[in-house]
Amino acid sequence: MRARTVLSLLAAVLAAYFAIRGAIAPDAQTALVVRVGAVAIFVAATTLALLVPGRAAADTSHPARMPRWAAMAASAAATTLPVIATAGMAGTDAASAPNATWFVGAGGVVFTIVCARRRPIAAWAGIAVFSVATTVVVGSIATGFVAGLLGSLLWVAVAQLVVLFTDQAYRDTVRLATIQQESASWRRAQESRGRERRERVRVALAVAGPVLTRVIEAAGHLTDRERADAVIAEATLRDELRAARLLDARVRAALQERRRDGSTVTLFDEGGLDDLEPAAVGRVREQLAATLSGTRAAQIIVRTSRLEDTAVTVAGRTEDGDVDLWTEIPRG
Repeated sequence: MRARTVLSLLAAVLAAYFAIRGAIAPDAQTALVVRVGAVAIFVAATTLALLVPGRAAADTSHPARMPRWAAMAASAAATTLPVIATAGMAGTDAASAPNATWFVGAGGVVFTIVCARRRPIAAWAGIAVFSVATTVVVGSIATGFVAGLLGSLLWVAVAQLVVLFTDQAYRDTVRLATIQQESASWRRAQESRGRERRERVRVALAVAGPVLTRVIEAAGHLTDRERADAVIAEATLRDELRAARLLDARVRAALQERRRDGSTVTLFDEGGLDDLEPAAVGRVREQLAATLSGTRAAQIIVRTSRLEDTAVTVAGRTEDGDVDLWTEIPRG
């Protein structure tokens, strides 16, 4: 069972206890309508303080707190209890008659609930007025303390301390959860980078391994086709070093196709994709692969961009130097 539920049940039991005490006539001078009215005000104030849904804090510094209007209404209602509960009673009877001072503990219950629901200003302001009213109706502050006023003040003080400690624990919990989320995100990012590095190593070995093996076997005497393959392998390795963020299987295949057709393709990554989410990077790569597959330009330059709306620019020229391609791949 949640702690809030347990505390609410405890408050409800105390409220029922004081309501029963208030319903018992302290003497014949107290009219039935007055007793019923005082008990009804107390029950209404307690119900309002307990059951009105709270509002969550915007800054997550503490759990939900009682609405301000509800705190003010409950506190205001509780401050009227000393006057209403003792209406028609003599000054000495207000302090000495059986069950006559039930309103002191009843008011303490209401103010304690208001304070516990994170409205300490309303609680302390209410109990200050309540203390003055109680002192007036019972005759002196000492008599009020004997009647239970000191206990009500201590209840509110304890509620204030509990709220301070629980709010600190709540903030620590929120901070710990944030740190755990950031740690998990960092770990996922590191794992993703690790996979990318392993993929680049795999590609480098797949591309350079056969070429280097052939160079060693032929003692450097390569055919024209083998020399062309070596040039393509060198360019592919350069891509992996210069622009790894631009590459995936589709982009690598498109680059390979363009180079085998005789195009010179150069990639530059200056960090223009670092702030993009993985899904956005995937869309950029998809459009880049489509752009490379659809051009026959002799010289192609691909460069990441730090512009607000553009992620990558692709420029292509013909063998005569004329502009054959200009594409800007958006970030979104």
